[in-house]
Amino acid sequence: MKSGPLTIRPFEARDRAAWDAMWAGYLAFYETSLPAEVSEDTWTRSVGKASGHIGLIAEGGDGPLGFAHAILHPGTWSPKPVCYLEDLYVNEAARGQGAGRALIEALAQRGRAEGWLRLYWQTARTNNTAQYLYDRLATRTDWLRYDLDL
Repeated sequence: MKSGPLTIRPFEARDRAAWDAMWAGYLAFYETSLPAEVSEDTWTRSVGKASGHIGLIAEGGDGPLGFAHAILHPGTWSPKPVCYLEDLYVNEAARGQGAGRALIEALAQRGRAEGWLRLYWQTARTNNTAQYLYDRLATRTDWLRYDLDL
């Protein structure tokens, strides 16, 4: 799939069907599923520009190629906000064409313009494809993540 020039823009209501398909692909990649109401809430917050929520879509000549969900939040080590890139997905057929990089760079550009302290994200240890890109864009830290489900 050759998609032509990339455009990165905020989600719009017209992106719902494309987002649904990509979101399903994202969840399948991580071998998980979510109740429909959780996916609905994620979409609503991302497209509705809920406080701190950022939803971006990468578009090429053939249509939507990928998306990013990010959450802007205060931190404790600086008065500047930090941004957590929670979800990044590019359609399998469009991988390697720059959509993932463009989504991250669009967030970074916005962060620089708005005075954020940092943009950060994580990925599965086994997601070598993503790490290949991430290692070229950012510094891999020594931090490990722990989850305490409540």
